[in-house]
Amino acid sequence: MTEAGLVTKYEKIQDILVAIDLSSNRFEGGIPQDIQILKAVQFLNLSNDLLSGPIPSSLANLTQLEALDLSQNQLSGEIPQELTQLNFLGFFNVSGNQLNGPIPQGNSSAR
Repeated sequence: MTEAGLVTKYEKIQDILVAIDLSSNRFEGGIPQDIQILKAVQFLNLSNDLLSGPIPSSLANLTQLEALDLSQNQLSGEIPQELTQLNFLGFFNVSGNQLNGPIPQGNSSAR
């Protein structure tokens, strides 16, 4: 990562990383299962990309997650039931995808 002309190499993801906005970048492919390593993330925005495939159940391992926006992609399949384990999730948007099946019932709200 380069900031103010200085190149810094991060060997691991910093624990203080709490918000990630990768929206509107035209990213393609599936959401990687390894996303679960982002343990401290509270806000994750992957909207308005070209993501496809299922929503990985490994997102349930992001136990600090408060907001998850996966809207306006090409995601398919069902919303994983495991996401109801996210006790702090107050915003969850999956609109504009090709999802099917029931909306899992739990502590989170879905649109």
